[in-house]
Amino acid sequence: MLGNHEALWTLWEVSRAGTHAAAAARLGITASAVGQQLKALERHMGVVLFERVGRRARLTAAGTALVQRLGEHLPALDAALEEASEAQRAVRGEVSLGGPWPFFRHWLRPRLPGLLEHFPELHLDVRFDVPSRVARRLLDGELDLGIVGLLPEAPGLEVRAVAQERFLAVASPAYLNRWGTPRSARDFAAHRFIAFDADLAMLAPWWRAAFGPKERLPAQVVCRIANLDEMQALAEAGVGLAVLPDYLVETAVREGRLVTLTPDTPRRSPRQPWGTLWVAWRKAAAPTARFLAVRDWLLAGGRLDKDRRAPGSRPGD
Repeated sequence: MLGNHEALWTLWEVSRAGTHAAAAARLGITASAVGQQLKALERHMGVVLFERVGRRARLTAAGTALVQRLGEHLPALDAALEEASEAQRAVRGEVSLGGPWPFFRHWLRPRLPGLLEHFPELHLDVRFDVPSRVARRLLDGELDLGIVGLLPEAPGLEVRAVAQERFLAVASPAYLNRWGTPRSARDFAAHRFIAFDADLAMLAPWWRAAFGPKERLPAQVVCRIANLDEMQALAEAGVGLAVLPDYLVETAVREGRLVTLTPDTPRRSPRQPWGTLWVAWRKAAAPTARFLAVRDWLLAGGRLDKDRRAPGSRPGD
């Protein structure tokens, strides 16, 4: 198989343009470079492609036969390359995005119409899942982008902060009437808790912000359930205390179905119980225009640059 594909393109352009200079102008190189490529092609093939006729170069019979064969294939190849290049540049096709349902409902849903209107040929495949599975699916290539609440310990992923959520401890009025309203760390430790998972996501950062890192985490976790809506429902049913994002429980607190619990703490400047949400993607992700459009839109907080149709930065820039 011929190895010098660039020289074949040059030969094709010379046959169409008529002279080295004209072909060089079309290719954006010098006439000298055209001549060097053609000589290299002749050496590679062991065939003379041009002969001198006065001051001009003319194709030999072998050169003419080769150009004819190139004419059968190169235009189609050129069109295919242009089509592939356009597909890479255009915001067109599917991007898969995974993350937690409550955050997507609160943050993603109101922003999605603007994105899809801005890029009418973009298609999103949105999947709801817990952070640990989102990270695995990113690494396995099942997702293009993910939203995670904990930094994944995966060197193959790139992560950037996208949003913050404030955590609140809540309980139902019925539960507090029965078990009392906790104030101190000792009080809270005696209560029943509903937690997201074994790592006590949300509960652990809230606890450490309220009572400090040395205070032992509560032991009475009566239910672990990896669904924030179900956690809220159980808290409203009086099963126990739950620590949840403020945007999720805002309505329930306003309507009196839940009560916000504020611990008494001797700490002068307690840290605010905030959690960071991260956009994650594979470091080796192909930088297609559709991927970059969605990734950069997420990193911009769901805002769109109306003057720009396709972001041009690469993953990890």
